[in-house]
Amino acid sequence: MDNITELIKTFVILLAIIDPIGNLPVYISLTANKTDEEHDSIILKTCCASVALLTISFLFGKHIVLFFGIQMPAFKLVGGVFLVYIAFTMLTDNKTSYLLSEEGEAKEDIALMPMTFPLFIGPAAISSVIMQSSEFALWSAKLISIVEFVLIGSLIWVSLKLANTISKFLGKGGIKFISQIMGLLLGSLAIGIIADGLKILLPGLS
Repeated sequence: MDNITELIKTFVILLAIIDPIGNLPVYISLTANKTDEEHDSIILKTCCASVALLTISFLFGKHIVLFFGIQMPAFKLVGGVFLVYIAFTMLTDNKTSYLLSEEGEAKEDIALMPMTFPLFIGPAAISSVIMQSSEFALWSAKLISIVEFVLIGSLIWVSLKLANTISKFLGKGGIKFISQIMGLLLGSLAIGIIADGLKILLPGLS
């Protein structure tokens, strides 16, 4: 039961970080002059690369962190603080200022950069799945997590495929509202991660 709760929580956190609806205006602006074939290619590459990057980070990120002698509670604490920052940028509608560089606008192939990294799967998402990997010892839970990544990739595909339709239906105000709701959820869950990290690092607080 605890694993199921943790899986649901980490899925919500990851979905809030990636924020496929909130990132649609960036995608639309970057692909304004693309043909339908180029759109399809960009969408497919972005989704596949996103799933691959999440899976690699999930399977190997923890070992890289431990290799450098970083304790997971300390990593979780810093990761939680970073997630709070991401949530703040979403609440203040300032997310794309650091996610998208001017260099990315001039690239022909934008699927890997900046679409996959850092727009959808940035440092916050990578930190989140590394923290998630430390919670699960059983391979059954790990496989479910990887299935979650595939589901996330599918949601990205649907949102990008219907980008113009969703954007017209929701409008700028609707997209901003959804992004802020995601930011509120992310911030609340990130505070919990920080609290858990502090309890381990500073037992006297619990």
